[in-house]
Amino acid sequence: GYDIALTRAIADAVRAPVIASGGVGTLDHMVEGIRDGHAGAVLAASIFHFGTYTIAEAKAHMARAGLPMRLDSPVQRA
Repeated sequence: GYDIALTRAIADAVRAPVIASGGVGTLDHMVEGIRDGHAGAVLAASIFHFGTYTIAEAKAHMARAGLPMRLDSPVQRA
């Protein structure tokens, strides 16, 4: 998972939004990055590239955890 203590320390010290990145292995790690790490957003790559989870699964999990989440896709492809 993310380095929660470091993410929180940075997020609490700066006025700019902080994006937590690196080490996501479970969907709970993404929730923890925002809830416990105070990040404004989270980034994940390997769990999607290797098919462990889909983006839709991650967004639904975060929404179930009570985090604000846009579940629809704003991009319409022709």
